[in-house]
Amino acid sequence: MPEYLAPGVYVEEIDAQLQPIPGVSTSPDAAALAAIAADFRRTLDAHAPEWTDVNDSDPGVTILEVFAFLSENLLYRSGEVPERARIPASRAAAKLSALAAATASGCAGLTRPRYFEGALLDAATFTAEQGYHREKRRLHNRALFGSGVVSGLGVSVAHGGERVLVEPGHAIDPAGEEICLPRGISLALPASGDGVFVTLRYWERPCSPTPTLGGATDFSKIEEACVLGLKVSAADPAIPLARLLFSDGGWRVDPSFEAPYVRLGRS
Repeated sequence: MPEYLAPGVYVEEIDAQLQPIPGVSTSPDAAALAAIAADFRRTLDAHAPEWTDVNDSDPGVTILEVFAFLSENLLYRSGEVPERARIPASRAAAKLSALAAATASGCAGLTRPRYFEGALLDAATFTAEQGYHREKRRLHNRALFGSGVVSGLGVSVAHGGERVLVEPGHAIDPAGEEICLPRGISLALPASGDGVFVTLRYWERPCSPTPTLGGATDFSKIEEACVLGLKVSAADPAIPLARLLFSDGGWRVDPSFEAPYVRLGRS
């Protein structure tokens, strides 16, 4: 799981080929499993409101937890950080759920709730409303801007090549999510290596646990955050901000690497 750095900013453990940053977890835990399950539940709330998830003993919840358990284990066995594939897995689940709903109801494409007198307004209805507007914004970003850096996010190396500095800024990822790094961040670099990418990706973290009517506890808010990482390779949905090379006992920014920019984000 990403580790907290500053409000809205987290750091991801680096790849196994490099020396781990001190204090960063290197193994999956119960929190990763719970996060995957929470993502599936939110996805189904938005796209399949008839799904049964009234309480923790409900069969629908059990099925989701089994899927989350299998996903987390497969990711761990393949040597991947669970967080790295959680967002794509959630989006895949959303597409499958939406396809099933379209087949059953005759609706296809992007849909939004329609309100009328006597309609039942529940949590799933408002979640679907949020999901509609968020997907419209993603479509707008992808079609108009593409993906990459919008502004800021410059990268430099300091302290004799021992730390990397990332400036505040904004970006849009390949899915159309808007990413904000609200403040400059300094990360410790490994003691040795060959080359590494400084990456930035969007992340949603459930927060603010709140008691429910059934006596259980659920999250009442979702923090829209960003995660910085040091990776041997950069892959979607992460955006590579810079490539660092190790030479003469320290790291330096590779001047030949150009970070991707959105189509209207560079003057």
